[in-house]
Amino acid sequence: MEPQHIVEAVLFAAGRPVSAKELGQQLDLPTREVTSLLKALAAAYDERGGPIRIMKTIKDEYVMQLTPEYTEIAENYLPHARESRALLKTLALIAYKQPIEQSKVIGFRGTSAYKHLKELEDRRLITRKPLERTYLITTTKEFCEMYGLTSTDPEKVKEKFASLLGGKSQDDSAP
Repeated sequence: MEPQHIVEAVLFAAGRPVSAKELGQQLDLPTREVTSLLKALAAAYDERGGPIRIMKTIKDEYVMQLTPEYTEIAENYLPHARESRALLKTLALIAYKQPIEQSKVIGFRGTSAYKHLKELEDRRLITRKPLERTYLITTTKEFCEMYGLTSTDPEKVKEKFASLLGGKSQDDSAP
């Protein structure tokens, strides 16, 4: 078995970001060599131009994921969707409007958003910090990795969401 094919199989099966160091330990290869394999594999996927890419995360890990234009179509075929549509809408609101007060999230999304916020926080996709009588909510590094973002900077996250929405600008209303 070729090491590059093993790396590709592991990324496909993992469903999460994996570091070159972790792969190197599993394959008994130097991290440098695994990093080269990952970069070559990512370049091959980019060159092919298909719906799947191998992305480097902000933690220097690699993840196999769908390109944004194919995500919505493909998510309907997941054996068990990880996020409900309502939960994703709450997360998108937070990502685009961050930092945002919890009271505003509830105002936009309704009281069911309390459950969403708890779940998103349990998954470490958002953080809530006390602010007077409410909380200030932002996304996390784990959120950025999960959605293929290369920066946790709120402005970069907003730019990414705007580009995914077809370049539409958002006002202060809920998405």
